[in-house]
Amino acid sequence: MYCIRPLSLLSLFVLTAFSSIWSQECNPVSFFIQNTSETIESVSVDYDLMGNSENGDVFSTGSWSVNATEATWVEFCMPAGCYTLLISGESVNPQTIAMELMQSDFIQIVEFYSEEEGIWMFPFCVENAPVFDCPEAIYFEAGEGCTWAFEIGSFQEGENVVWNFGDGQESVEGGHFNVHDFPNTGTYEVTAFFTSFDCPMGVYLTTSIVVEGCGEEECTLEMDVSSADGMWYTFEIPEQPEGALIEWYIDGQVIPPTSENGLTFEAGFDFNPNWSVCVEVFTDACPDGMEACYTNMESSDCPNPDVMEVEYLGGCHALFWLYDENIWEIGWSVNGELIEWNTGIYFDYEFPSNGEYVVTAELYSATCQGEVYTWELTIEGCDEECDIEAVAYPLECNDFLVEALNFPEGAQLFWTLDGEPYEVNTAEFFYTAPDDDCHVFSVGYETEYCPNGAFDEVEVCPDCGDEGCEVSIVWEALSDGVYLFSAVDSEGALWEGTVDWWTTGENVGTGNPFAWTWDNEEVSVESMCIGFSDWEDCDGGETCVELETAPIACEEVQFALNAEWSDEGFWTFQLLLDATIADWEVQGWSLNLNWEEFGSVSDTVTACIPAACFDVAATFEFPLGGGLESFVIQALLDDATSLVLVDIQNGVYNDFGLLPDCSLDSGLEEGMGLPSLVHVWPNPAINTVNWTLPSETFNGDIRAHSLDGKLIHQEAIQGIEGALEVNGWPAGFYTISWVEKGLPAYRSRVLVAD
Repeated sequence: MYCIRPLSLLSLFVLTAFSSIWSQECNPVSFFIQNTSETIESVSVDYDLMGNSENGDVFSTGSWSVNATEATWVEFCMPAGCYTLLISGESVNPQTIAMELMQSDFIQIVEFYSEEEGIWMFPFCVENAPVFDCPEAIYFEAGEGCTWAFEIGSFQEGENVVWNFGDGQESVEGGHFNVHDFPNTGTYEVTAFFTSFDCPMGVYLTTSIVVEGCGEEECTLEMDVSSADGMWYTFEIPEQPEGALIEWYIDGQVIPPTSENGLTFEAGFDFNPNWSVCVEVFTDACPDGMEACYTNMESSDCPNPDVMEVEYLGGCHALFWLYDENIWEIGWSVNGELIEWNTGIYFDYEFPSNGEYVVTAELYSATCQGEVYTWELTIEGCDEECDIEAVAYPLECNDFLVEALNFPEGAQLFWTLDGEPYEVNTAEFFYTAPDDDCHVFSVGYETEYCPNGAFDEVEVCPDCGDEGCEVSIVWEALSDGVYLFSAVDSEGALWEGTVDWWTTGENVGTGNPFAWTWDNEEVSVESMCIGFSDWEDCDGGETCVELETAPIACEEVQFALNAEWSDEGFWTFQLLLDATIADWEVQGWSLNLNWEEFGSVSDTVTACIPAACFDVAATFEFPLGGGLESFVIQALLDDATSLVLVDIQNGVYNDFGLLPDCSLDSGLEEGMGLPSLVHVWPNPAINTVNWTLPSETFNGDIRAHSLDGKLIHQEAIQGIEGALEVNGWPAGFYTISWVEKGLPAYRSRVLVAD
């Protein structure tokens, strides 16, 4: 007889207090205690349960009364870690007390030892309980007739399912997906016992289904055949079903009937010694049709099953074929569902997912009428993307960085060079070509789910021609973690052809020089690569540079939003910052602040931004005429300095800076806006934007870009004032630039409203 003893109030208090210190999850731990003394009726055990930390936190303390006639069961919920159980008391020793420690998946016999008289100790550790992933239900779907499909969750490694469909048929062992044909209409209890690597103890699942319209209608057809002279044959259907669709065939060709209910056929010609007549009848009760056939041959001559072939192409694909030199057509079905009729011997099929499948072929030929052939197969690689890409980046004229991209995690790679084994189990390496010839690197892998493998190749061609055409990458740090890269020729001059910049496998920008940050929080080793175009007499190419990057330095800035409406309504607003250092726009870093509210709002967001100059842009979704009373965003640079970035009511849109060489003054008093070099009005605008430049002459282009960098408008202009038509532009912010060759460009930001 056993009893469950609750913890004392003191124990519960200590446990609760201790749990407030431990924030992680706890695990069930139980002690099973027995009084093994033959003379003592009851033993009082004082205990202390302590964590094995430097300060020796007490997890629980109290006493247990252990009677000779019953055992004591004590339960705790404890975080993972190591502990020591100390017990003491009159008559308490290993000869009077026996104890077992029980955790989620094992039982441990407690062995006490003593370092102090009268106190017995037992050290032990608590492990996090294993986490299992067992499915919880059987999902099902009715197919055609008696066929139903069943599925338990999705595929798991090592899965095994024993299915029983409650219809008297034997249990079936397979995977998480199964298709079953029931013998008749009725209610069936379907059960499955599921085990896998993630569900080692298994789970027993059951569900009930109602099968209707199955096995009641026998879709069979009889045909009467008669002949008076052995030359003319008459074929008839004894009872023509009402409303039926009837089709007659002679040697597989559709023939119109010669009477309402039959067909008369003249046979026996030398050119047609063997023939067959078939009829198909389609009714509402038998929508898939009924068929009856007659042939003058004494027996059918169907292909043997050994002519059935299947080739698994990998992934979701398989190719089936069935050879018969006299073939008319084959009907191909998957899990009882007809997929297609064709007149060839091949069936190329893409399975929808992993699972167990039954593929059938119903063959009709001059010598074989309706023989059915069956394949059973397991598809396991349908969820795997068998992709890989080989790339090579020129570093010097004959030095290359060779790399494999887009392959599955865990794939074991193998490389060949000009058809010979080269490297294994590496995704990238450096290669120096020994001569001026081109060489081909191939990379591939094979996995359980990609049995045919995935392969790709790349050609590397050294180009050690004119040294004056060599291009390399030089760099300098604009600030901690921010770098300015330049593509230069062998004399150190900027390469004047087109330059595309690449890093981490992506194209990140164009132009030369190019400012970039990886926005890393820790020291890291990174690569920057370029692809450059032909220029003058020099050929284009690619090259890379590798550098150890510092963590990006930043300063905390508060952004305050205050907005009010007289009419409440839902609105969204997004503030975007782009960084510029020494007039170079820093790619790889931007800050987007988003607000979504219903009605008025007052909010402050703190962000850590690099020491740079910042272009301010914004997007919004709210009607300008919908009761907007005020909308102001400020940058709180320090306790005494703030700057209005956006003031929609007053048409203020200001950039700002955290560097002394920024072209903008960031030390304005609260509520003031920055004077614009270009006078632009009205702002916001609906139809037309007027502008005046602060110069005596201008001969260049006016350009308009949306916030995503798309060029919206460009035209050549002369003069220092004019107007720009914006009617029909989508509502939002636009950057207007006035560009004159050889001179700094003017810029202004305009809000176009509906």
